[in-house]
Order: sequence, then C-alpha cells, then structure tokens
Amino acid sequence: MKILMLTAEMDGIIKTGGLADFALALPKALIAAGHDVRVILPKYKQVILPLPMPETCPAHLPSSDGSHAIKMPDAKQQTPGRTEAIKKNSLYFNLNHRDRYGCLVHPISVQGIGVRLIEHHDFFSRDGIYDDGSYAYQDNPLRFAFLCKAALEQCLYEKWVPDVVHCNDWQTALAPYYLKEHYAHHPGMAQAKSLLTLHNGAYQGKSDPAWVDALGIHPQRFTSELMEEHGLLNLLKCGIMYADAVNAVSPGYCRELLESETSHGLWRYLRQRKDHFTGILNGCDYSQWNPNTDPYLPHGFSADNMAGKALCKKALQARMGLPENGNIPLLGLIARLVNQKGFDYLIPALERLLYEDAPVQLVLLGSGDVDYGSRLHHLQNRYPHKMSFVNGYDNALSHLIEAGSDFFMMPSLFEPCGLNQLYSLAYGTLPIIRETGGLKDTVVGLDGDHGNAPRDASINHKPGHRPRINTSKSTENPEISDKETAETTATGISFMNPDAESCYVALKQAVCLYLDHPTLYCRMQQLAMGQMFTWDDSARAYIGLYATISNHCALN
Repeated sequence: MKILMLTAEMDGIIKTGGLADFALALPKALIAAGHDVRVILPKYKQVILPLPMPETCPAHLPSSDGSHAIKMPDAKQQTPGRTEAIKKNSLYFNLNHRDRYGCLVHPISVQGIGVRLIEHHDFFSRDGIYDDGSYAYQDNPLRFAFLCKAALEQCLYEKWVPDVVHCNDWQTALAPYYLKEHYAHHPGMAQAKSLLTLHNGAYQGKSDPAWVDALGIHPQRFTSELMEEHGLLNLLKCGIMYADAVNAVSPGYCRELLESETSHGLWRYLRQRKDHFTGILNGCDYSQWNPNTDPYLPHGFSADNMAGKALCKKALQARMGLPENGNIPLLGLIARLVNQKGFDYLIPALERLLYEDAPVQLVLLGSGDVDYGSRLHHLQNRYPHKMSFVNGYDNALSHLIEAGSDFFMMPSLFEPCGLNQLYSLAYGTLPIIRETGGLKDTVVGLDGDHGNAPRDASINHKPGHRPRINTSKSTENPEISDKETAETTATGISFMNPDAESCYVALKQAVCLYLDHPTLYCRMQQLAMGQMFTWDDSARAYIGLYATISNHCALN
C-alpha cells in the first residue's frame, strides 16, 4: 500500500510537540511492515538539510493585477548545474482558478523514510513555525493550504499516487477537501482516500472567511454543514467532514471528543462521522527511550538491575542543585507551560505541598506561559532546597529527569495521547496523572476507584480491590502483605477532578507510597517497566484502518 504522510512537523527535521514523534515513528513502523511510505512537510527556516541548498528559492509576490507572480533565482547568478537542479526540483500549480504558485521540492531520506520538503521563502522561511512568538501568523490558512496542494501535486509529478493520504491536525486538513473537490476527476488521484488524525482538537485553524477564495474553496461549500462555524472558516472541521475516516490518537480521547464538555466544540461534527471515527493509541519509540541503552544517562539500568536508577537520581539532584538524598521522593515534570498541562491546579497543589514541608523534592523543566514560569520561579526561590525549575527545554536533561525521578507529574487538563507517561513507565518512574485521554488508557491508577473514594483509613483493602493509601499523616505504618502486593495491577497514581485539592491528594499519595510502602512501590515500579506500547502495534491498527477505508470506498 502507498501511504502519503502529510504533516507540519517531523522529528529529525523540525519538532514542537508529539506530532513530530508520530510523523517519524509511524512511517518507520509502516515501512517495516512492507508498505511504501513518503512524508511531505515544509522546509522551514530552522531546517538544515544534509545536501547543498540553492542560495535562493521560488516565492510568490503580488503583481500589479493582484495575481501571484513566480519569482525564480536570477539565472545569471547561477551556475549551469545549479540552474538545472532548480528546474528539476521546481513545482508549479494553481491553488485556485487564477493564482499560480511555485516552490522547490527537496527529496531527502530520514532514517530510511523518503521525505519531501516543500520550500517557499515567503511562506516557510520565518523565525517561527506557526507564530511569531506571540501571535499566530495571519496567513496560516494560505501557508498550509499551499502545503496540502503542493504535496498532492508532487505526488502527480513523481507519478507516485498514494492509496491513502494520511493528514494530521488542522494544518493539513484541507487535503481531503482538495482530493474530493479539485481531483475528483483526475485519473489515479481520484482513487486516493484520506484519513485525518486528530492530535489536539483544541487547535482548529479558525480564520477569516475572506480566505475562502484564495484557498480554492468553492463558495457553495462554505456552509455550516461543511466548514463554516459562527461566521469563521474552520479548517479542522473541513477535514473532519471531508476525510474518508477520522481518528484520535487514543481511544480515551476519541470518547472525549464525542462529548460536548470535552470535545473543544467538535462533538457535533464528530458525531455525524461517528461510524468513521475511531481511536488508535500512539506508541513509544523504545530505541530512543530505553534506560538500559540511553546515551544521555550517566548510568544505565533495567527492571532486572535497578542500581543505575539510584545513581541517575543522585546525578539529577546534583545537576539541579538539590541535596543528594536517595531516601526522599523526587517528583519530576517536563511540559509546555500551558493551561492544557494542568498548571492552574498543579501550581497551587505544589505550593501547599511545599508549605507543609512535606519530605519531597521537585524537578521541573518547561517553557511557555510567562505567568506560569514566574510562579514556578517564585516557588524555587522560596524553597531552593526542595524545588528546582529550568525555564526552557534541554533534551539531555529531559532524559535524566525521566530516569532520576521517582514519580513523573502529568496532571493534564486534557491529553490526547501523551508520550511522557510512556517514557516514565519504561524508566520505572511512576506517573501521577489525571484520568483523561491517553493517560487513562495507559496508566493504571493505584486507587481502584479512580480517585473518588474517601480516604478514611491508612490502608483500605477489599476483596477484588487494589490497596488504597490514605494521604493524611498518621503515626501508623501498616504493612501490606506479600499476597496483596503481588495482586496489584497499578502502574501509577491517578485522580479525576481537575482541581487543586484532587491534585494535592494525588501528590501526597505518591509521597506516602514512597516513604511508607516501599514494597508496594517497587512492585508497581516493576509492573510499570513491564508495560509495552510499541509503534508496531499502532501501525497494525493503522494498516487495518487504511484497508477499511480503501475497501469501503471501493465497494461504494
């Protein structure tokens, strides 16, 4: 099967989030399963190619009559060889009935995957990917519509017509529209089917309807049934309504997207496509996230030999300027400082935990919202021997936090899939999660009642229930029998309600587990490290979905 992966980012080229991991890992797994996969994305300013690049590239400039002229490098300034290379890699097409565009296409290979980078100076040679650091680029609809159309035209140019065009999020959600409206009668391309994967439905590409004509959208298609929403053009809605199938990146997120309270307003459209909407859990790239072989760690370890984890904890404490104490629980976090990650209730919970002088250390790494960053810096300054916060991103440090922490905090307001909880499980770092989306799909909370039952005893067991630990301080330290410990299926700690009290209770539960119930903690740690969420499993699910799309459409 020929599969085109159309994406705005890809790990190894450009990355801002989990979409990039997906766009690298899934194609690798699909290729390993015997499928022909190509990935197409923009060549942003930040991308460094492994091959020599022309000094200039095509770009469109408005001409006096309002049409778009093609600006090519001055042939007098180019060597004959470079000029021929530019001609060979040039691509020209119409986005609508009058505006013609040009770009360069760079074929490269990334970890055995055939990749095509679309270069257009005006659209993609900017300091930011989606925004200028504060505001989204106003012409984002045009930029990514251009990417969608260029990708489809490049497939025709190479005479490589995909069976499935796999689109991702709002940036590529116009491709299903183009397939059905612009290529409906094109030999070959008319048979291509489309899948739209929702990685984060909170971002929908809503824009001014003035873009409709420029994007090549027929005016009669700009309706509330297809892509209009409260007077705006909603690109993600367009993709949902036009794609042959839609999926979310976890079964839990799929269920949430069908409910009005948790769907970012998409539930009406997705319920219309319910028969063609499913959830497929992302995988974990264990070649990059394996504590026994991780090159970023000072000491490797495995479930059979955990000595290296204690040494990583010591190294992390030293790196973050905290007292080197192996007997105190260390809670780590790596996240973008945004509302989605639960900081509105996590920060008050951390403040309370530190104010009460709980025996705990906190290590946090992230960047984003200035207010969240300021509040975390304030806590660090107030409790320098208990908390260390790095505002920014450091890949090596992120690996060390995963390895050296005893718990990993991931109390997201919503989480379509999540990857850090998968890394944490592999590294024996028990996740503390809110029960949402992919977090609930991948982590079994210690509390069998998912955080809602009252904690009125230090240990509360009932037949068929996992042990539940009380978070209140107690002079008692009841033991858990070996039989009860062996029966637990928990791999982390969870809570349900998105509020500071529930989050605080979960954090206290983690501290109590580590200090008062080491046998249970170690048992959970072993269970966590035994979990496997591979991209091979994800690929098999996607291959089945691709086949369903193709077979269903062929029958119709």
